[in-house]
Amino acid sequence: MAIVHFFCDESGKYQKDPVVTVSGVGAELQRLKDFDEEWIELLRAYELLPELHMSRVFDLGQANGPKMPAGQNADERITALLPFADCINNHIEIGLVQAWDVHGYINLPTEAKRLLGGSHDPYQLAFIRGILEIPKLLGADAAISIVCDDNEVTAWDTYTHYRAILKAVPDCGANFAGIGFAKSHNFNGLQAADMIAFLARREAGARFWGRSNNTRALLDYLTNGPRLEIPAVMKWYSMFAGEKELINLANAVLKNPSVPRGSV
Repeated sequence: MAIVHFFCDESGKYQKDPVVTVSGVGAELQRLKDFDEEWIELLRAYELLPELHMSRVFDLGQANGPKMPAGQNADERITALLPFADCINNHIEIGLVQAWDVHGYINLPTEAKRLLGGSHDPYQLAFIRGILEIPKLLGADAAISIVCDDNEVTAWDTYTHYRAILKAVPDCGANFAGIGFAKSHNFNGLQAADMIAFLARREAGARFWGRSNNTRALLDYLTNGPRLEIPAVMKWYSMFAGEKELINLANAVLKNPSVPRGSV
């Protein structure tokens, strides 16, 4: 059974942000080795860049080495980041882009939220639904090892929800090899996941409320751009759950509460 290592990161906190995203990338070990080698070479080539952290490198007023000087416009900064997008697309096998409207989730009926797990934080539901999709996308023969960004606010709840998923949906247990938490500077896959989560949150703001999004071109390039391999290996999957989509989800749950949700 092939093991796919899936790196997962979140962006946004429901107490202060209108959007929460849980996104990530995954690949088998050999492809990850090739990805790591190229990613490390990129970091070295960009100088003064110990790791790629999007909230830092897309601060246009801040210098991030000679290729990303302070004062660049958004298009120039995106051009500088395209090699990292190419690295993801040329070596990774699966990408998950996911964003949830916090206020839309909070305003769901209490009974619907109870059936969806009971948490006031949409992050946990986004995590649950995200990882339950991975076996469907990769096939029954894949075993998934999940590595999450080590965030002290969400890590423990993420682990307990992961355990609850295996109890609530026992058929998917064979597809998961385990879960761990790590620092992004040690795992390049987490840096790639950070890029996707950051872009997903920006795009969600544009889709849900019409906000300006100066990073859309980079997300479009990631999900629709050129691939080194023909046919391409990388496949992207996305879900943007705005208020309308969340209402539809709540109605479906209330009509059929016996359907497993994969949560406590």
